[in-house]
Amino acid sequence: MNENPEETVEDNSINLTRHKIVFVGDVSVGKTAIIKRFIDNQYKENYEPSIGVDFCSKSLRGNGKNIKLQIWDSAGQERYKSIIPSYIRNSSIIFVVFDVSSKIY
Repeated sequence: MNENPEETVEDNSINLTRHKIVFVGDVSVGKTAIIKRFIDNQYKENYEPSIGVDFCSKSLRGNGKNIKLQIWDSAGQERYKSIIPSYIRNSSIIFVVFDVSSKIY
């Protein structure tokens, strides 16, 4: 297992850098909405809660490099919180998404 979250692969003289990006947070705080907006440039008012972990990717080109973003969307329900440590391992970026209008008890 590669301990470096950024992985550069040279294949047929094409530089490809991969980054694992993880979104975590409570249920219904907007993780999926943020991801869908970035990936598909679409926005919906309502989403069904994610189950477990959803995965998608997006390829970009920047600074002369091909960049592949592997985006992981975690479920916010309490029953899935135990799997979060295993899938955030080796991530380049972790976004913690929360609702600023929610009361903290």
